[in-house]
Amino acid sequence: MNTKPNLVIVIQGDKYFHFFKNEVEEIWPSHSIYFLVNYSGPIIYKFDYPKDIEGLTFPHIAEPLWKTEGKDTGFVWHLENKEVTKTDYSNTAILKSAEKIVYMSFLGVSLAIAFQVLIEQSLGDILTDNYLFCHPKSFDKKDILFSLNNQKTKDDPIFQEQLKLDTAKRYFEYNFNFNSCILFKSALKKAEIESENFVFTKYVLQLFFRLQNLSDFSEEDIGYMVCDWEGTGLYPKTGSPFSVTMIENLCQAGIIEDNGKGVLDNRRYNISKKGKNLFKYMSPDCKDIDQPGKLLQWQQNWPESKQEMDRYLIDFFTKQMEFMSSFEVQNNK
Repeated sequence: MNTKPNLVIVIQGDKYFHFFKNEVEEIWPSHSIYFLVNYSGPIIYKFDYPKDIEGLTFPHIAEPLWKTEGKDTGFVWHLENKEVTKTDYSNTAILKSAEKIVYMSFLGVSLAIAFQVLIEQSLGDILTDNYLFCHPKSFDKKDILFSLNNQKTKDDPIFQEQLKLDTAKRYFEYNFNFNSCILFKSALKKAEIESENFVFTKYVLQLFFRLQNLSDFSEEDIGYMVCDWEGTGLYPKTGSPFSVTMIENLCQAGIIEDNGKGVLDNRRYNISKKGKNLFKYMSPDCKDIDQPGKLLQWQQNWPESKQEMDRYLIDFFTKQMEFMSSFEVQNNK
């Protein structure tokens, strides 16, 4: 019978425990060690949007709510004698059993808040302050050992800075996505784009506007646009990791289409007839090439920037509401 207290190490992906497993048993020999694989994307937790919108006033701004994507099992691995074995423990059960919780990861975009949401959703009212943070600079054994021997507390300024950036980003995304889903629905329907799962997220919407006057553009072209976003220069320069999902979503919605001129790993596209028609129902004032730079600036100044972000979101979606209202009056629809 195992009488050792449990120690849970939260990591960002299952491949990562292979870099740490040889060292952590030496650091915590008196604990039974578990790895919990957490992700920054909507794999364990995702946004929980309001289901009943009848009583809501739009644009609607609220604090993000979260829900489980599915089961919270299949993410916990046990470490023993430098070997890891997958377990049937749920995230909630293993975290509640832990004497100590260690977050061990590089601090990339959205990883800090993914950890925060995991803890809050799993432990709820029994939140503990007994967290440790290890941030190795690389997968080099020397850097890993250094981080393990120089553990940080939850007040670690590096973690808190990334959590601030992530919190602002998720707040913007939650409110942008929800309002977009509701307020662009009419425009999409009029353009006969009725893909049930399509939503104009912040980057996809601005990318759509950027493609308006282009033709025969490739996946590579889109990748460069997104990763090295060009604004007016008035705001911090930024970009987003390119995901082929952006293209897939636009294609599946029928907004862009493969023109057959590319190759398998770099297809080429045109705006479809439906996509061109969609511009008629979109307020031109929703085109804001500085939106990514503004968001980065709000992230850097969070939470003082929250009111300014709220005003932007309200103004942004009010423009689309007024545009559609005017369009329908003029066309007697």
